[in-house]
Amino acid sequence: MSSQENHLYEFGPYVMDRRSRILLKDGGTVRLTPKAFDTLLVLVQHAPQVVAKEQLLREVWPDIFVEEGSLSHNIHGLRKVLGDDSSDPRYIETIPKRGYRFVAPVKVSRADTDESDLSDNVDLEEALIAEAPVVEKPTLAPVVTNRNTKRRMWAGVAAVALVGSAIAGFILIKRRPQLMSPAPPVTRAKTTLVRLTNNTAMDVRPVWSPDGRRIAFASNGDGKNEIYVMDVDGANVKRLTNNLADDVNASWSPDGGRILFDSERDGNKEVYVMDAAGGNQLRLTRNNAVDTTAAWSPDGSLIAFASNRATGPAYNPYNLDIYVMNADGSNVRRIVDDPEYDVGPQWSPDGRKIVFMTGRNRNFDVYEMNADGTGQRNLTADHDKSDGAPVWSIDGHNIAFSRKIEGKDQIFVMDSAGENLKRVTHNSANNASPSWSPDGSKLIFNTDRDGNWEIYMISVDGELAQLTDDAADDLARDWSPDGTRIAFSSNRNGKQHIYVMNADGSSLAQITNSPAEDTEPAWASDGKRIAFTSLRDGNKDVYVIDADGSNPRRLTDHPGVDSSPRWSVDGKIVFTSNRDGQPDIYVMDHAGQGVRRLTTIGAAGHAAWAPDGRKVAFVSRSREIIGSHYWLQVYVMMPMVVTSR
Repeated sequence: MSSQENHLYEFGPYVMDRRSRILLKDGGTVRLTPKAFDTLLVLVQHAPQVVAKEQLLREVWPDIFVEEGSLSHNIHGLRKVLGDDSSDPRYIETIPKRGYRFVAPVKVSRADTDESDLSDNVDLEEALIAEAPVVEKPTLAPVVTNRNTKRRMWAGVAAVALVGSAIAGFILIKRRPQLMSPAPPVTRAKTTLVRLTNNTAMDVRPVWSPDGRRIAFASNGDGKNEIYVMDVDGANVKRLTNNLADDVNASWSPDGGRILFDSERDGNKEVYVMDAAGGNQLRLTRNNAVDTTAAWSPDGSLIAFASNRATGPAYNPYNLDIYVMNADGSNVRRIVDDPEYDVGPQWSPDGRKIVFMTGRNRNFDVYEMNADGTGQRNLTADHDKSDGAPVWSIDGHNIAFSRKIEGKDQIFVMDSAGENLKRVTHNSANNASPSWSPDGSKLIFNTDRDGNWEIYMISVDGELAQLTDDAADDLARDWSPDGTRIAFSSNRNGKQHIYVMNADGSSLAQITNSPAEDTEPAWASDGKRIAFTSLRDGNKDVYVIDADGSNPRRLTDHPGVDSSPRWSVDGKIVFTSNRDGQPDIYVMDHAGQGVRRLTTIGAAGHAAWAPDGRKVAFVSRSREIIGSHYWLQVYVMMPMVVTSR
């Protein structure tokens, strides 16, 4: 390692020392796990390029296979440490379906060290280097860092070196800065927020075509609101309607061949349809009331819309209800009958649900109902802000909508149950009328952030969902066999106890409540029971409880420490115990009987069954000294055979 160049990477208030593996902020050390440091280093070295997920996995974990969740966990941890926001990133930007990009400007310099001073510092160097090799692929030419910044950085390095010297008598490394040529300026990429229209007109209510290639919208650039289409990059703008009335609220048919819209060309607002190229414009509704905000069902056979036609000759402009008709305008029937304002119906992708905006609670809210109008439910009932313009994501898992915050509309996303709320836009302008891209990675919306209404596109970071949000420690999570629930331990009530929640973080339930600590939950293969570790009887033992929190019972009763239970597919439980003098792996049946020791290797733990229940993997120290140390290694055994040295 001493022969490798040592680059310093400076961004914002941070400095990374590649060789010493230190991240500093204003001279103070920032704590990072080794893999988090490696992840950040690869992103910084490749800035401002996009680094694919596959490349990050390959460079950060070069010798082992890991799931993408490990990478997402590292990115989440880095954002938390850096104070970054995935929806408005200053450092790490998510490129959906591809990877990540470091977007902050980076300055690079090389810190040379005196060879005579390095000879006594090899051990210190190795102590500061994590287990994974560092990939050095700088893409920016080095520049001179500020003298004060370097002084702060080396003060941090010295602090770490002095800690090492207190243990092994290491010598503080000197520095000898070398001036380098300046790097070209780094500009932030425009993939997070992209402006698609740029004129003095009012461009509003954009909607994505089903194939993801075009965007329909309304604009008054020629005097009245008309329907236009453009490519997804804002090019090739084409006007589809051309008359003296307002045409707004475009809605693509599921096959992309037709577009619904509102028009006042016949004296009042009615629902029209036309070909996607603007031809064959036909009127579908015919009465003296307001018919508006029409939307296709997923199979294209039905159209939902809002109308005040049932209020009589006065036609109360605020008493609109939701109606459904056939695609040719026939068989109109009302499915929402409420004296308040109900508009903007949007079908779920499976056609079973409709969301809409209503003013029935003296406040605008987003409601959900069955496609026949039954089962109406408020999805934003816990908030006193005005909500509207709801629209489903293509997979039906999420709903985007606008919410009034301090007098301005902002875009939010929630899951289909109305939970896990996430704010997407953060500025002092209006941001409204969101529409999902077909792959669910982006939203288009209209905003007046530039002084007039324009259309923008923003990426939506949907890769990481926070399931628990509490000041306590939530630990030791374990999936239920069917993947619908998660068990974990938490000290949110003072002691660590076992909790169960749905896989989306909802329906949280505490299932243990003893005076002692309950930890390490593990689901049985039938999903009906959970084994766990508890100190409730004065000694750490393995217990089991029904998944609903009933019928707790003790499985092990021994003066030793029994912990870390894990079920096999056929109902056996492996656990770790030191009852014979050293930690080893044991097995028992589901009732706690037939306890048998499986290993005599010592220092064994973290056992896990193979899916077929025929093998057990576990961690133990190496059997021989490797480089003056016993290292932790992974072993596999057949449970029927006792493992010994």
